[in-house]
Amino acid sequence: MANTEPSTIVRPSAVKRTNIRWIGGSLVLILCLCAYLDRAVFSVTASPIMKALHISPVQFGVLTTVFSVGYFIFQIPGSILVEKRGSRLMLTVSLVLWSIFTILTGAVGSLTGLIIVRFLFGLGEAPLFPAGNNFYANWFPKHERGRSNSLMNGGAFFSNVIGPPIIVAIVGAFGWRSPFYLCGLLGILCAVIWFITMRSKPEQHRMVNEQELAYIKDSNFENSQSEAPKGQWSMFLKQRSFWMIALGYFSTLWVVQFFVYWLPYYLQAARHISFKSMGFYTSVPWIAMTIAVLVAGTLSDALLKSGKSKYVSRNVVCVISLLISGIALVLSTVASSAIGNILWISLALGMAGFSQTLAWSISTDIGQQYTSTVGGWMNMWGFIAASIVPTLAPILAKNLGWNAVLLVNAGITVLGIIGYLAINSNKPLNIKM
Repeated sequence: MANTEPSTIVRPSAVKRTNIRWIGGSLVLILCLCAYLDRAVFSVTASPIMKALHISPVQFGVLTTVFSVGYFIFQIPGSILVEKRGSRLMLTVSLVLWSIFTILTGAVGSLTGLIIVRFLFGLGEAPLFPAGNNFYANWFPKHERGRSNSLMNGGAFFSNVIGPPIIVAIVGAFGWRSPFYLCGLLGILCAVIWFITMRSKPEQHRMVNEQELAYIKDSNFENSQSEAPKGQWSMFLKQRSFWMIALGYFSTLWVVQFFVYWLPYYLQAARHISFKSMGFYTSVPWIAMTIAVLVAGTLSDALLKSGKSKYVSRNVVCVISLLISGIALVLSTVASSAIGNILWISLALGMAGFSQTLAWSISTDIGQQYTSTVGGWMNMWGFIAASIVPTLAPILAKNLGWNAVLLVNAGITVLGIIGYLAINSNKPLNIKM
């Protein structure tokens, strides 16, 4: 069943173009910040959770993997639902579900309970990025998609800058369970605001005037089929770009998610950073990441507007950024000081952020109105990587040392470079039988 939100509405008649799309884009930023803040709560409260529930570090790592498994399992089904029901409904449902499971994380009292809740958390949050990308694809012309997609990623990673000190303060005042309850309630409030204020497509929103609608539609999609063709997946799976965007994003998320899961522990174990100093050292790479994802979108759109092709504006930037990321990871292993190490890591993570942001723009370039399908496929492979990293990294570190882990991560960037080079983002995927 296709999205049935009303489209015949009375529009404001002002000559000046409205900018409702940027209000919606900013709301998606807040939803992504909320989602990653919920994840940050689990990471920051790791020690008190393990102590209170008598869980070992290995078991806690399994909980992280369980979330990622649930997340990638529901990527494709969630993306299909986004195509059918629209971003407005699916972002609302997803936000309510993951907020409920955030609250339940603070309520459970056993390892088994946490395994179940964190798996369901992953299922509930899975439609977030495909739905957000679908919103940007429908609401923004192609020359603004780099900047709009950077909002989605910028919101997600900014949570790692502001979240930890706030969470630590809340835990200190009210105990480790309290931030789960507060973040869950915040998420439900955001879901209500999103559902009331936004629509899946600009033509369904009363505040979008004719000038803004014409501006969006003038260069939105290169194909205009209203329904996915029969055998859509069989067509996509036969095309190189569909597989190569999966390879590129697998590599990108491998690098990013390693630092999401293991950066604090790595700094303590390998660089002997004290827990008291952890806040500063941990925040620097994520500040670099947040700045990078915002710059990536602006740079890519500027290149596209200057007349460069989508391949140059998206793919080539991804390739260069991953190359720099891999080199920075190698150099981080030979840094003589902790601050030198963290600066190289910040560069590596920031450049991976370029790739992560522009991959979502590429998914729209080749997916067009089926961007949720392509984005969900891509994100599924990204979180397959995110499911492997939490378990593989400590095993490698135990046997070969943490430098070996960073060198493996650098090697993985080569796969991403191959993937992005092989995607033809100048040509949408063929959807005709």
